[in-house]
Amino acid sequence: MIENPKNSTRAELMAELDREWASIERICFSLTEADMVAQPAAGEWSIKDSLVHLSAWEKYLLDRLSYVMTGMKPLYPVMTTWDDVHRFNAQVYEENKDRPLTSVVIEFRSLYRGVMTVLDALSDEQLKQAYSYDFPDDSLTLLQLIWANTCEHYREHCSAMEKYI
Repeated sequence: MIENPKNSTRAELMAELDREWASIERICFSLTEADMVAQPAAGEWSIKDSLVHLSAWEKYLLDRLSYVMTGMKPLYPVMTTWDDVHRFNAQVYEENKDRPLTSVVIEFRSLYRGVMTVLDALSDEQLKQAYSYDFPDDSLTLLQLIWANTCEHYREHCSAMEKYI
């Protein structure tokens, strides 16, 4: 388990991402479709909602990686405050709450493969580059941005999902 992503290598990041993604897959495979779409207590997300949320942040990440690799202006809005993050999360929920589970699962799996493909193309040196487009005051490296939007994010939502098992 990566404790300090700032000093990790691409290989370590990819291995950690694989482990965390497998944990979510294990939960999803152990549940029925009804379990995955069941609405928990008010204010909480279903498994499907969590997968949509994770996918949205992977799309955001791929958008940012494209910006870093090509210089093309990002499509997703800049995130500089937690209010930006909360607005984005609320918008994603509203736009996807009625999507079919099958579509959500396919997208989640496809985006994971996309992130892994892009990571495979990056070098350890590129991952150590400063990243300042979003949250510029945080002094993030590209590796930290990736870790926060994948491994750490998966871990956070996996623990919430485990109560359904």
